[in-house]
Parts: sequence; structure tokens; C-alpha cells
Amino acid sequence: MTLKHYATLSLACAGLAFASSAHAFDSVNWIWDATVTTTVDTSATAVTDVVPTGLEQVENEQQTLGSMSSLSAVTAIDSALLSGLTGASPITDLAAVSSSATSMGNSASMESDVSVNFDSVQTFGGVDVSLGAPLVGDIVDLSVPGLIDSTSSVIGALNTSVDSSATGVANNMTMALTTTSDQDAFAIGNNVQTALATMVSASTVDAVSFGGFADMGTLDTPVVDSSAMAVGNNFSVSVDGIN
Repeated sequence: MTLKHYATLSLACAGLAFASSAHAFDSVNWIWDATVTTTVDTSATAVTDVVPTGLEQVENEQQTLGSMSSLSAVTAIDSALLSGLTGASPITDLAAVSSSATSMGNSASMESDVSVNFDSVQTFGGVDVSLGAPLVGDIVDLSVPGLIDSTSSVIGALNTSVDSSATGVANNMTMALTTTSDQDAFAIGNNVQTALATMVSASTVDAVSFGGFADMGTLDTPVVDSSAMAVGNNFSVSVDGIN
């Protein structure tokens, strides 16, 4: 009888608790603050075994001190006097003038069809005139820049397309690897380039005129093209293996 009494009392209490909870959670609000710290450590190991069929190994050291200057000038070109243009001449009779100037301090280029290892150092700088001779070794006087000056000009052109370009480069290094073997499609290199220089590149086109042409609008390229580029250090590597 005692056990039955306790069981009945427990059921009654449970029913009361259930009835109360039905009213307690008609509305629920959750509010909390959390700080999450995540640390991820990732390591990767790659092992590549190759059997190269050959090797190109190069050590390149270049140093230029002083001034590099180039000038290209074209003046007073009259295509009519050369070809005797009359009336509505075809665009194929249009003459062409190309003017280009390039000044460069150090330049190196490598091409290979087998694996390549290279070490390249290029330095361009000025001259300490107080010494009366170019500096030797590394550049030690950072107040003395070198000069790269490149100028192209075309002035006074009649019935002539013009292409003018000026390029100044202190240090240039290119390496191209093109191989038919995937075992050779890798290059290992070290490249150091130092340029202490004033770079000046100017391309000028002036007084260009056209007359007597009926189809000028059919040209696929600019009738006047002028560009100037100055580069301190330029480094290019391309690797093309078997596809």
C-alpha cells in the first residue's frame, strides 16, 4: 500500500509540472556572448623525383656605370614628293616612318630545352666624377645615380604613317625554358638586380598631316603610334614543359 501511494503521488506531480511548462515557453529569448579562438596548423611536404636529360648552368655578372643615351630623329618627310600622289590615292600608297631609340644598361637572355640552374647579378649606377674614373666593385656612393636617356622624335610628316618609340632599361633579365620532356621542366635560379639611375624616355610626334586619300577610315592600325617606356629592373622567367 505504501509503494502504491508514492507512485500515485509521483504521477500527480509530473502532470502538474507538464501543465506548468506548457505556459512557461510560449515565448523564448536566447541571449549569450561567446568568444571563439581557432588555431589551424597546416604542413605540406612535396617530393618530386625527376631524371633530367641535361642541364644548363649559368653564372651571369654584369655591371655598368655611367650614362646611356640614344636618339632617333626624323624630320620633314613628304610622301607626295616620293610617290607622286595625285587625286584620291589608295591607302596602299601611304608611306610609313618608323623611329625607335633604345638605351640599356645590362641585358641577359637565356634559352634552354633542358633543366636550368642560374645565378644572375646585374648592377647599374653612376660615376663618381671626383675620382676621375668609374667606380669599381659595388655601388658605394648612393648619391651618384646613372642616367638612362632615350629619345625618339618625328616632326613634319606628310601623308606618312608614323610609329615612334623610346625605351630605357637599366637591367633586363629573361629566361625561357621550353622542353618536350616533363623531366626537364624545372628551373632553379637566383636573380639580384640593382639600379641607381635617372630614367628618361621621350617619344615626340608633331606636325603630321594627310591629304588625297579616299579610304583613311579603313586602316586597321593607328596611323600615328607614339610610345615611351622607362624600366629600372626587369626580370622574366617562363617554363613550358610537355603538355
